This record gives sequence, C-alpha cells and structure tokens, in this order.
Amino acid sequence: MVGRAAAGAGFTPRIRFQTASYDVARALVGTGIGVAPVSRLALTPVRGTTHRPLAEPVLHRDLHAVTRSDTALTPLADAFRALLTDVADDLRSAWSHVTP
Repeated sequence: MVGRAAAGAGFTPRIRFQTASYDVARALVGTGIGVAPVSRLALTPVRGTTHRPLAEPVLHRDLHAVTRSDTALTPLADAFRALLTDVADDLRSAWSHVTP
C-alpha cells in the first residue's frame, strides 16, 4: 500500500521498517521514527501522533467474506455477510462526507 501510494504521489519512499501491526506502526510514529498509513478502522489516539488524511492518491481496500460452500453447516453465514455489507455501506456513507 505504501509503495502504491508513494508511486501515485510521484516519489519512492525510504522504507526502513515494515510491520503488519498497526500498533507497532503507531508506536514507531509516536517515537518520531517515521510516518505510516493507517486505516480509518484502526485509528486510535497515540501520544505524539496525529491523523492526516491523504488527499491523493485515494486508497481503498476490498474486503471479502469466505464461507463454506455447504451453507447448511453455517446457517448464519448469509446473515453475517448481510450485516457486514450494511456496516460497510454505513461507513462508506459516513466517510463520503469527509474531505481530505
């Protein structure tokens, strides 16, 4: 994600550390080591950090629900997927009013 965002903005970042943990990324930013992209879903206050939305490029994420083929074994899978879709629609609607 960082590479795509940087390329879209026309530069190549000097990546010194990579982590899949938002907690580690926020801690590194909070200590002044660098910057990190963080999903809105993962935003929590961390001392020494601030959230600045990206204006360009606009990043997005595709989410998929994986279920068993035999729905008889997972009768609530369709209801859960519908719930996830409703939440995603609510978030998309709420965030559409936020401008970077």
